[in-house]
Amino acid sequence: MSLANLSRSRIDTKSWLERPLPTTSSVTGWVVATIVFLGVTAWIGGPVEGDAALSVFTTWAIAHGHVACAYSSLGINSLPTLARPVSFIPPLYPLLSAGVLLIVHSTYNVPFPTVAQLGNHCMTANAAMYQWAGKSHAIIPTIRISYLTWITLMSGTVALLRAAGRGRQRWEPATLLFLAIAAPVFECLTEYFHPQDILAMGLALGSLACALRGRWAWAGILIGLAFTSNQFALLFAGPMLVIVPRRWIITFAGAAVAVVTVVAVPIIILTSGDAFSASVLGSGFTPAKGGGTVLSETHLRGVVLFAIARLLPIVLAMALAWWARRRLADQVLQPIPLLSIVATALALRLVFEFSLYGYFFLGVATMLVLIDVIAGRVRRHVLTWLALVTVLFDPFPWGFASNGQSWGLAAREWLPNVFIIAAALIILADLVKRRIRWYVVAAGIFVGVTLVTWPWNHEALRQQLPTWIMQLVLVPIALWLAIAPLIEVVQKTQGSRSLDEVPYASQ
Repeated sequence: MSLANLSRSRIDTKSWLERPLPTTSSVTGWVVATIVFLGVTAWIGGPVEGDAALSVFTTWAIAHGHVACAYSSLGINSLPTLARPVSFIPPLYPLLSAGVLLIVHSTYNVPFPTVAQLGNHCMTANAAMYQWAGKSHAIIPTIRISYLTWITLMSGTVALLRAAGRGRQRWEPATLLFLAIAAPVFECLTEYFHPQDILAMGLALGSLACALRGRWAWAGILIGLAFTSNQFALLFAGPMLVIVPRRWIITFAGAAVAVVTVVAVPIIILTSGDAFSASVLGSGFTPAKGGGTVLSETHLRGVVLFAIARLLPIVLAMALAWWARRRLADQVLQPIPLLSIVATALALRLVFEFSLYGYFFLGVATMLVLIDVIAGRVRRHVLTWLALVTVLFDPFPWGFASNGQSWGLAAREWLPNVFIIAAALIILADLVKRRIRWYVVAAGIFVGVTLVTWPWNHEALRQQLPTWIMQLVLVPIALWLAIAPLIEVVQKTQGSRSLDEVPYASQ
């Protein structure tokens, strides 16, 4: 294919994606994307029980009216190791999942523990709920509620696309279908059980959509709700607070604080303060497999670790937003600059993370996809990076995982080979066209050297790379992909201003 034909093909594809969709077709796209997400996630293995203890005890206690015991850590040492709620998640997702259980009555086939069985000051609450869950088989229907978080992510995505001018086009269902099969999305349910991440991401996207429309009160409400689901919402809130028009700062911040107060404070009071840490700090730090990240290798602890891992990314993101506002003025509230700033903030979180798992890439991966869609393009660098994330953080459960599949091990072994074959085919096709994409070559070499089992390598399983190596490979690329659109907009804006300032030679 000639360059002219290739260019024409890209234009035709873009034109096809930009065609408007009637409402019925849009709704059909939502339904199809939902079915695909449910189908892919269920095929992978469905929600995993790993880390479910962080939320299910809270959900069960609230659903059965024992809010005082929802965040109790007493007696957890009597539970099996995998069932110990050593930390808890913020209250929004447990409240929503408890509401669903209350409506469908799916865990009432066995009487819930009485107040006496829960113990004085909830001393035996966790042990009693664990025994009840075993008898009632409550764990599976409880974790399957997490499928509903997709509705929030889908709604936030649609709202943002429409606020940015890409909604009601074929871009809309195409984007939803892509997110439905993206590993960083479904791994929030299948790698470790963290549905609150998907819920928070959807609410935060809705907040961005409201910001683009100038509805700062609703932007504050939604970002406040996102914070009560997962504290990474501060990576959205911090930059937004810097770039919000001055007359709307109090409205935005006040709405966010009010929502957090309404959701979190009653839970904190009813649990006698037990929910405070989860509501403000989240589930804390969890060491990663394979030796941890660069930061964890420093063996920092306590306040210093918290300041670097949690506060520094927010501060740097706010500094970037301040710089962008000085360069772009009100144009910083245009879709591409705003999303690029937030994507960079989410990437900065990964730079300073103490632990790293595949689902941690949910935020930056989603933002990179949305930036490209709103810009009307699909950067192949982004696709290659997403493929690398999928290969390095294997998405297929196997072995002793509660959702492990019989074919999971084979899929784990073959995934790097599939990546290598795909990279080789792309390179060969490029050579025929007398060009070469070095990033594809680099990605293929890296996977081939580190993950592929060659004939002379007789290990039964490919070795998991140390987390810090995967971090050094993936995170700088994500940071560059995230900030590049912002820099491009700044350069174009400054270039146009320079031209406007040049006087005519003959006048």
